[in-house]
Amino acid sequence: MNRRIPFSHFIVLAVVFLTAGTILFAGCTSDDGSVTPTKTTQTEPKLVVYDGEESFQNRCAVCHGEFATGTVTGPPLVNRLYEIGHHPNFSFRNAVNNGVTAHHWNFGDMPPIPNVAPEEIDAIICHVRDLQRADGLPAGDPC
Repeated sequence: MNRRIPFSHFIVLAVVFLTAGTILFAGCTSDDGSVTPTKTTQTEPKLVVYDGEESFQNRCAVCHGEFATGTVTGPPLVNRLYEIGHHPNFSFRNAVNNGVTAHHWNFGDMPPIPNVAPEEIDAIICHVRDLQRADGLPAGDPC
């Protein structure tokens, strides 16, 4: 005896499987219906604001003194030789990045200072120019 399943049962089974599949796959999205990423590939750049005085104390004061007035190992930056007309800002950037051959003082060559961000160098220059300005030296416009 051959028993045949009525065609309507196939339709009911198809509807049941489609409904179950929809319910299962609905869990793969967030509440608003969009797909939630599992891993972020981009990171937001961090804005770093440098304090020129703090950076100067951490990187420069050991040789140039707490107030840039010099030490036994480095020249004073608060000095007419370093005013903006004789040593513009780019000369300070160059000194940090590439070092300097001694030419005004007998302290020896200044080595390059590694791993100083350009923004940190700018903050240090602003601090030195503020110290020069406070001492009455031409130092350009305040930062």
